[in-house]
Amino acid sequence: MKLGEQLFLAYKSYGQAFRTLDNKRLWSILILPSILSLLIAVGVGVLAWTTSDDILLYVNGKFLVREFDSAVGNLFHIIATLAIRGLTFFLYLKLYRYLILIVLSPVFVNISNIFHRLVSGEDHKMNIWAYCFCSFRGIKFAVRNFVLEILITILLTLLAILIFWIFPLIPILIFIAESYFFSMVLMDYAFEMRGLTMKDSIKKSQNMPGIPITNGLIFNFILLIPVIGVIVGPVIAFIAAQESVNALKK
Repeated sequence: MKLGEQLFLAYKSYGQAFRTLDNKRLWSILILPSILSLLIAVGVGVLAWTTSDDILLYVNGKFLVREFDSAVGNLFHIIATLAIRGLTFFLYLKLYRYLILIVLSPVFVNISNIFHRLVSGEDHKMNIWAYCFCSFRGIKFAVRNFVLEILITILLTLLAILIFWIFPLIPILIFIAESYFFSMVLMDYAFEMRGLTMKDSIKKSQNMPGIPITNGLIFNFILLIPVIGVIVGPVIAFIAAQESVNALKK
């Protein structure tokens, strides 16, 4: 499959996700993950704000802002506040994404099983041990990708410092990397239902990077919608990823 076809498949899978939810009357499966996603978002948001407050207090005390001229001190405070809060929320947004993958892993296993059964017609029966194994696999995959994403973010940031002229490209590359690694985990649930090992699942995603990148990019844009984004964004992105994998099988 060509890259353009991969991008289009992932894009149209979001529309297919809504159609499947409506046609199969599965809207109720959104309730639990939406509530959990909102709670995680609120918790991470509060933690990010508190952390940025602590950092600002330290910076203001360390550099003795009050001893500067009032205008200079105010300017320093504004710049420091914007930079520190922005960087803190950026890092905690990464944490939010992977907390979603970890906390919702058991829920995602159940939804993936439902979609596999209803969409493909194949009944993937699971006992408690298989259910726990699939959940643990999702958590393991999420932790793996979180570490890789952090390492790549650090490397790209260092690269921007060393080669300053490429700095404008770095946020775009980081954004793409975030989308790719996040959605790889979502797609793995569908691959697991088809009997693929985690290693094979990784190879599949690597062979068609346009699908996880597009899925993740759309998810990140959905997150920009106040409140609604964090409520429905993760579960809709997950269902869209299942639809993409199901379309590959067809």
